[in-house]
Amino acid sequence: MSGSPLLATLVAKGRRKERCEETISVELKAVEPAFEAISGSDYEAAKRILVPLAESGNALAMTDLGRLHGRDLIEESSIETAKHWFCQAIEAGELSVLVDLAWMYESGQYGKADIKSAYEIYRLGAEADEVECMFQVGRCFLQGLGVSQNTANAMIWLGHAAHADHALACYWMGSIYIDGRYIEQDASMASNFYERAAELGFAPAQNKLGIMYRDGIGREKNLEQAWNLFWLSAAQGDAWGQYLIGCMYLTGQHVEQDYDAARQYLEAAVQQGLAEAQLELGAMYGKGLGVPVDRLRTIELYKLAADQDHPIAHCNLGTIFINGDGVARDFSRGLEHMKRAAELGDKEAKAGLAELRGDHGRRPH
Repeated sequence: MSGSPLLATLVAKGRRKERCEETISVELKAVEPAFEAISGSDYEAAKRILVPLAESGNALAMTDLGRLHGRDLIEESSIETAKHWFCQAIEAGELSVLVDLAWMYESGQYGKADIKSAYEIYRLGAEADEVECMFQVGRCFLQGLGVSQNTANAMIWLGHAAHADHALACYWMGSIYIDGRYIEQDASMASNFYERAAELGFAPAQNKLGIMYRDGIGREKNLEQAWNLFWLSAAQGDAWGQYLIGCMYLTGQHVEQDYDAARQYLEAAVQQGLAEAQLELGAMYGKGLGVPVDRLRTIELYKLAADQDHPIAHCNLGTIFINGDGVARDFSRGLEHMKRAAELGDKEAKAGLAELRGDHGRRPH
């Protein structure tokens, strides 16, 4: 596969074929019944609709038929058949399918994962101005997948995708600037990229930008803006958005303190398995904030967070079991949780262990 002249030729032919809006509109109308069947998980019905359309030259039908085979959604599915239809779609000018073809190599659907070939396919698509492929090439450069790690090249390709309004590329660019691991930290630039991703409706970016407004990082502190962004995220059912809105109700930031509303939002995030929400809701039950004190519920929620290796949850459980707070005292179990919290970097747990050893908080030699 590596350096395949056949694929390069297909891409070149696909680029010369103009996929005009009229052609795409006609093809879309023809495959609508198949889309409906796929939405209803009736993949065999979709296949029956797509096969004659693909054989008659409908590139969108070729694409979706390849996906049905590639994702093993139909009887007698075949990776080779998926590849066949993807290549046919490419030749017909539907270059977006290059991402599907590349992923088959990256994920090892052809046997052993072939990251280098995947990168080369993504690169062909990127050079043909396929936005998703631009993002994937940027990801490959950033993570050193199939190509040497190169932050500058990563940012070039991610930047191209971001400027084409690829929401995840905007988010990644923001994260690169705020993280400071690959380049010098620039909170202002990070906030700009997060803002564009947030405008595109990407919930994680709405959360990140909201936090920046809440804490005055890269933007002037503005709790109203933070609230609006968290609300947009929560309205999409995003667990972090629900958690962040719940925390604002809990502390009375920008809104009147409302424990009941806080509990409802936190419970929604808990149901999605967010450890931070499990920890916060556990504390509400432990302190009786808007709910009756329920130490067993607190412990249950802390355990859920500890199962995800949340250091504070481990530390809290350690304290509870060592002191016998609401449960039978279990020193060895508590010590186990405290040690794990310390391993995860929790300062309070480290101090607690030092005190238990009789070090009175002194730094160990």
